[in-house]
Amino acid sequence: SRQEMKKQVLYKQGDLVTVPTTIAILGGNSVAGRALEALLQGVGYDTRLIEDPPERPPEQLLEGVRLLLLAPTLSAESRETLLAEMGSTLDAANIPVLTLSTSLKEALAGGPAFIPWPCRLEDLTKKIEAALLPVPEVESA
Repeated sequence: SRQEMKKQVLYKQGDLVTVPTTIAILGGNSVAGRALEALLQGVGYDTRLIEDPPERPPEQLLEGVRLLLLAPTLSAESRETLLAEMGSTLDAANIPVLTLSTSLKEALAGGPAFIPWPCRLEDLTKKIEAALLPVPEVESA
């Protein structure tokens, strides 16, 4: 019956709902930061914009955050300072950091944590998902 079909669909939808992943965007007081926020919300992430310089201590800013995204507008100096300030909080909470970089040389040299900017949303979400995957535990023989 139609009623039963509706129930099945609702049940199926319920299965898909997961806890939203919160991504903090550092350097959010820029056009790029706001654009990233809108794009990521559009694909289902929760976002939190963090101003540069941040107005609150790292523990508060990063509470509940699963990943930190550094906006491409942050200067290398800003980035290093902020990461140094947030380092212990990021490590303690096991929060991966991805850096969007407008410098192709830096993006290539920086390894997987660096993403060339601009990039396609699809590429960015793939990198985010990869960064969020649990690191396999290395078993000692």
